[in-house]
Formats: sequence, structure tokens, C-alpha cells
Amino acid sequence: MALTLGDIVAATGGRLLKGSAEHEVRGISTDSRSVRSGDLFFAIRGKKHDGHRFVSAALDNGACGAVVEVFIDDVYRDIYREQAGRDQAVGGDRRRGSNIVVVGDTLRALGDLASFIRKRHGVPLVAVGGSSGKTTTKEMIASILSRSMDVLKTPGNMNNLVGLPLTLAALKSSHEVCVVELGISEPGEMKRLAAICRPDIAVITNIGTAHLEGFGSVERIRSEKMELYSSLRPGGVRVVNIDEPWVSVLMDDEGIESVTFGRTGGADVVIKDFSTEETDGISVDYEVRGRRIRVRFRSPLFSNTYNGAASIAAVLPLEADIVDIREGLEAFSPPGGRMEVIRAGEWTILDDTYNANPDSVVAALKTLGAAKGRKVAVLGDMLELGELTLDAHRDIGEFAAGSGIDLLIAVGRWAEVVGDGAVTAGMGKDRVYSFEGNEETLDALRSLLKEGDTVLVKGSRSTRMEEVVEGLIRSKRRR
Repeated sequence: MALTLGDIVAATGGRLLKGSAEHEVRGISTDSRSVRSGDLFFAIRGKKHDGHRFVSAALDNGACGAVVEVFIDDVYRDIYREQAGRDQAVGGDRRRGSNIVVVGDTLRALGDLASFIRKRHGVPLVAVGGSSGKTTTKEMIASILSRSMDVLKTPGNMNNLVGLPLTLAALKSSHEVCVVELGISEPGEMKRLAAICRPDIAVITNIGTAHLEGFGSVERIRSEKMELYSSLRPGGVRVVNIDEPWVSVLMDDEGIESVTFGRTGGADVVIKDFSTEETDGISVDYEVRGRRIRVRFRSPLFSNTYNGAASIAAVLPLEADIVDIREGLEAFSPPGGRMEVIRAGEWTILDDTYNANPDSVVAALKTLGAAKGRKVAVLGDMLELGELTLDAHRDIGEFAAGSGIDLLIAVGRWAEVVGDGAVTAGMGKDRVYSFEGNEETLDALRSLLKEGDTVLVKGSRSTRMEEVVEGLIRSKRRR
């Protein structure tokens, strides 16, 4: 990325308070702890932290300057006066902190700069949204395309209004395609994210109840996510899950190219059949515009049948080779905490702790149900469900009761609701346990588990269910 302060002022509509418009910026950062020498630090206001309070730390760590909002109180003035005093006292390199760009809103400015960079590079961009499977699908698409192209992809799940711009800021002239993930939790976010990246190919994996608390209804979630399709550049392609009930709304649109996937005949990518290999993986037969392809995934998660289909559909407009598709999908490894298979002694742990919503928990329970030996589900709370919270947890208990598992351990505030749902649906009380926290859950598991058990651990991010996984692994190491 070759950017000058002049470029940044032009992109953001800001004002260069101090410094030279010709000064070259080596990178963009929003974290004073990880800033690199020559980076420009954006002081972002968050719900918990205000980046303006870390400007001095960023400059001390090598930032060439900062993008800040209008000086609105004495605290901020003191920060810049303090830094100016340091610059004057030490001279030389420390004057790097004299580059200051003032904008009205630093978060908005970061997105505007990312949009400027995206337009400058102009490489094909694939954007992936949806209620679940976004990160996995993004990684699968990147794995396929990287067989023959230089790919920039979203690192991890940096999919919000900060993460997306930081991803785009890493674009280089060598990149031939960009694959990004877009995640939303509030109204208006998808429209802004999509406007920043302006995709050539837009993928919506599915639409469920994730983040329902922030939207109020599934209909509102659908409306928000559909903004991704509305943002396509001229000639863009939307990738559509034809099995979703909301798809009929799209089929009336003329003049917009669609590539479809699902189990429904007539889709461009059809899931024909699949077979599980216990917890070692899953093999899927796809029909890709009349051609058969068999893919063996390393993860046993049933949802990967759809994630794989979405990924294949997404690369078809880029004319990906069928061999690259198969090899790319088989080379894909699931990110940590997303149905990662861990062997701990004679236990098999299915670590699906990254996050949870009703749809993803159902998919995880189906995967557990196909395992050998005793099947133990450890389920933490599902959060951000708003008015559906009580019913959703009861429904998960009922589903668990009929999923073929042997033990259900529910954890957290809604544990008893999950347990009651399971018992009501016919699961014996002696097979259902409810605990408030992770420590007591671990204590119980150490006595309940037997050699040869398969243990699914899943919950929303803030429930920290990974602590249960780590505790189980430590238990085996001590023996």
C-alpha cells in the first residue's frame, strides 16, 4: 500500500492539522499495542475504550502520526500537548508524531479510507455474509482460489467496521483477488460494510436468528443481510442458497446474475449425497453444473456440506478449475473452535466453542449424533436472542433429546431451561445435568466421562466454553 497523508485527507475529507501531505504511510493501525513503525494510528471510539486516550502510546511505539476527531475536551488537548512536549524535547525521530489528521468521525474515516483503497486496487472481491458459516465459507473460498491466485482474505473473523477496513488496507499490487467476511449485530451495519467493499461476488450462506436481540425479528435480519446483494458493483454476481425460504424474493429480480447452491435440483451447485466417517470427517458428492465432484472434508460438521456448496458457487464466476475446487476444499482446515476435532486420551472432543445460535447448535448436535460410542453434549448459553431466548433454549433441549445423544450437560443462566426441554421431550432425568459455571461443569465431567466418549462443547462467545475444552485436555495430561 503506497499511501500519503494527502491521500488520507482526500479519502476521509479530513484536515491535515500537522505534518506534510507528501509523508508516506506504511500501514494502518487501531491498536496502540501492536502498531508498527511508520503506521498511521486511527483513534477509534468504542463502547468500552476510546482510542484517543492511547494516541501517545501509539506514537511512542512507532506510529508516524494519528487520525483523530475534533478536540472536544481538555483531556484530548492534554494528550497532544504532552506529545508535542516530548517531540520538542527529544527531536529527531520522535517528531514523527507531528503528523495529525483531524476528522469528524474516526470510524467513518477508517471506512472511507478502506473504500478509497479498494477502488484504487480494483481486484475482484468476494464478500461473505450470513447468520452462520461465514468464516468457514470465507476460508474455503480462499483455499480454492489460492491454488492459482494471490489471495488477500479477512484474517480470522475481523468482519466488522474496524476489521474490514484493516483487511482492505493490506491490499497490495500483487493481490489478484480479495475474499472478505462481513458480520453485523446492529441495523445499518451491512449497508455500511457493503458500501466500503463494493463486492463483485456476494455470498449469503443462510439467514437465521443470530444477533436477534439487536434486530428484533428474523424479517429485519433478512432485510439487513440482503443489503449485501444490493451493494454489488455493476455486473456483479450474487451467490444464493436456493433452499432458504426467502430466496423466492430474489428470483423476481431480473438483470442480476445469480449462482445458486443447495440440495434442490436445478441449482448450479447441488449437494447430491454425503457420508460421515465418525468424527474424522465427512465426504460430500456435489454436482457442479452437470459435473460430479467428491470432496472429503477434514471436519465432521454437517453444515460443511452447505459451506462447501456456497464456496464452489462463489468461485464459479471467477472460472475456478474443478481440480482446484476439489483440492482447495480438501486442503481446508477448520479454524480453531469451529468443530475442531481434538483427541484427549481416549476422549474425542468436538471443540465448537467459537460461538452459538439455535441453527449452529442444531447442526453441531446432528454432527455429534453421528459419532461412535457414548455421545455427550456440553451446551453453554446462546446469547443475543432477545425475546426468543427462553423458547430457543427450551427448543434446543427438546432437539437434543431426539438427536441420539447419551448425556446432556447444560451450562449457564439458561441451563435449567435447556434441561427441562430435554426432559419434557422424553430424555431421562438421569441423563440431564444443569450447572451454573464452567468449573463445576468440569468437576462433573471428570466423573461422568468414560473412555471412548465423544464430547461436544459449544456456547456463545462470552460464555468462554473453551475453558471446558482446556480443562478436559489438562485432565488427561495429568494422568
